[in-house]
Amino acid sequence: MLLSGPVAAQGIPEGTKTLQLSKVILDTETSEATARVKGGTLCVFPSTVTLPKEKKTQDYERFDNLFTGRMKSAGFTVVSTSSNMFASEDDKNKADYMIGVTLRPVSMNLCSSVNGYKCDYSVKAEWQIYDRADGKTVETLTTTGRGEQAKFAMNGLDQMLNAAFTAHLAALVETGVMQKYVQPTVAQ
Repeated sequence: MLLSGPVAAQGIPEGTKTLQLSKVILDTETSEATARVKGGTLCVFPSTVTLPKEKKTQDYERFDNLFTGRMKSAGFTVVSTSSNMFASEDDKNKADYMIGVTLRPVSMNLCSSVNGYKCDYSVKAEWQIYDRADGKTVETLTTTGRGEQAKFAMNGLDQMLNAAFTAHLAALVETGVMQKYVQPTVAQ
């Protein structure tokens, strides 16, 4: 077994503004969304199902990992606590700007079989950007996005929502709104 010495914590460069995902809510209560459901590997016998009306906070770690990966690849400095088993609630683990999103399904085409699910999902996302220093929401904007799971998978529904969320992150970056508050770091 190889052992290594202590690892120094990597600090955030001084003056760098940081982002952190705060909360993801799936809202099927505000706007009615219907799902088109088909069965079997041939996706036959379509029916329409109304999704249950609820507002539910989603699993933070799952979406934090997606958020962190996408935003870091766009050059932003991200504070992520989901992978830190010893993170505390102190200010060192909080970013300058907190990002929250409410996902509102528009339509879902689902095919269910013994092999799992394949589907596509159109979703509207309402983003809120909160400035911790000012103690207020500084921006609210809406993006549209779509997720698709093209092949049957047992976790197809989760993969489809992950793809929709990732599409929304790309749309958020493309709006340029994030850059207005937090300039991406330049790759060395």
